[in-house]
Amino acid sequence: MHDYVVVGSGAGGATAAKELTAAGKSVLLLEKGPDVGPGNASKAYAVIKSGVEVWQASCLGGTTTVAMGNVMRSNLSRKLDDCMTEAEEEMDAWTIPPDKLGPATRLLRGASGDWQPMPKAVDLKKCTSCGLCAFGCLQQAKWDACQYVEQAVAGGCKVATNAAVRKVMVEGGRAIGVETVDGRVFRGNGVILAAGAVETPRILFRSGVDSVGKGLFVDTFITVGGVLPKAGQNHELGMAIYIERDGYMLSPHHSSLLLPVLAERGINAEPQDLLGIMVKIEDEPSGVVRQGAVVKESTRRDLELMERGRREATELLLRAGVDEKTVVEVHPRGAHPGGTCSAYIRSPAKPFTDIESLSIADASAIPGPFGKPPMLTVVAIAKRLSSLLLGRA
Repeated sequence: MHDYVVVGSGAGGATAAKELTAAGKSVLLLEKGPDVGPGNASKAYAVIKSGVEVWQASCLGGTTTVAMGNVMRSNLSRKLDDCMTEAEEEMDAWTIPPDKLGPATRLLRGASGDWQPMPKAVDLKKCTSCGLCAFGCLQQAKWDACQYVEQAVAGGCKVATNAAVRKVMVEGGRAIGVETVDGRVFRGNGVILAAGAVETPRILFRSGVDSVGKGLFVDTFITVGGVLPKAGQNHELGMAIYIERDGYMLSPHHSSLLLPVLAERGINAEPQDLLGIMVKIEDEPSGVVRQGAVVKESTRRDLELMERGRREATELLLRAGVDEKTVVEVHPRGAHPGGTCSAYIRSPAKPFTDIESLSIADASAIPGPFGKPPMLTVVAIAKRLSSLLLGRA
């Protein structure tokens, strides 16, 4: 019997495990995926096909292992502000100074005066500018949730990987543990779901809760790019600057998926010849997670926002020297699923369910639209929840 069983080892689950273990609680952390180790996170990608593709990673550390290390603040709740400040200090977050920007990023920065430095949790002393942040950091220069998992383990937390949870066990209106898909049972005085905005509602479905799954947003994005010989963006720290507009944001982004799109037009290019910009929108929370499917389409508003962002990105690329005839874009994707349990909890700053001793600590607690990297916000939600559970908030 444990004090807490935490399901999921991404930003929320790892944070909760660390905080509760540090307070002397007995914690078991369950992760559906394997421990892939540094630099191998791309092997854990799971792409869900829909109108907008949903990209996730299922491994120890969750999707933080393939994130870009961006730690943008949100104004979701003032009650989360202190938790975000604490997390920023723990992650050693800072904004990238101008002299650390790569040549391609500097070209784009020169095309507009609206760029701002991106807050990053990246150790530039370790970073080799390999351009592989989205595949897992071999140098361990980028913060990910595995660092919190290591701290939790050092404090006595038990971790089980390849442990997919089927349902929460409920007795007398109270969560008493979880059952895995292979029939194992783990009991706890409290259960914290942090399996992500796709898997958390599915676990709740199987636990008898049917008021979840709606309100899915994914921060839909495209990469607009073209050919600029020897731009070298593929060997730079990605998304080091950004422009924030009403409903969307822009950030430098190298995507190898531009190459086959160019090839379809008869344009041959090498990775080092690409210059790209991500257009990320605050998509409407119109998606649905079901037991066997995810349905996420772009609404008319989404398409309008994306078109505005695409036009601005194209203009910036042309100013930076990209050949207009080579400008193409990648199909819509989303890597920040959230919102699917936001109607089921009291608030993101108090994410308790109507099942006693069951709470949620992942992006499913965030009501959309969001439109910016949610990692810092999810960590803050888990920190706030831990403080509430410990009677400190």
